[in-house]
Amino acid sequence: MDLTGYIILVIVSLISLYDFYHLKKLKFTTSKCLTGSMITLIVNFCAIPFLSVLLSMPFEKTNFKHEDFLIIALILVIIFNFYRINGRKVSKGKIKREEKSGFNNIIIGIVILFFISLFSSLIFISIKYSFVLWDKTLLPIEFGNYGLGGSVVVIINNILVSIFGMFSNKVASICLFLLGISALGIFCITGYTFLQNTIFKKRKK
Repeated sequence: MDLTGYIILVIVSLISLYDFYHLKKLKFTTSKCLTGSMITLIVNFCAIPFLSVLLSMPFEKTNFKHEDFLIIALILVIIFNFYRINGRKVSKGKIKREEKSGFNNIIIGIVILFFISLFSSLIFISIKYSFVLWDKTLLPIEFGNYGLGGSVVVIINNILVSIFGMFSNKVASICLFLLGISALGIFCITGYTFLQNTIFKKRKK
């Protein structure tokens, strides 16, 4: 294990100990405190490499090292756990989240970023390949070991070729372009509705 690995192990262990201390402060039994802190340790230790891989995906062709993304993921995990642990309270023997806790805002932010990245990728790929397919000639493809996603593409390709023949590329191009435009429209409408029901509504109050 290198220096980065030791740093991650130490900090994740400290987060787990702090979680144990906070649960004990809320007057839970020692067994529940140990269980909660162990779950925190395991989840955080597994989440850091997974998050670092997700963060590094857009920067595959750059000179950034994987250790850099591990450190960034570690910082995000620290911030996440800080709001998660300190935003807890006990009500009728159960842990509940404070309404004004920053943890709720983090969760909302993660969900928003996920949908933004999802729709952005769908819009970009659909419109980009709609122009690429316009000048391509689609031919029947034999089934093989393409995986689930590849097999779906092969089936759609063969259906288009069998129905539209030499115009199958044009049809596929138009369908992809309409898919990208539809995704863009849904993204804009959803974003405007969300802003209207949150930020704009708060300003009016």
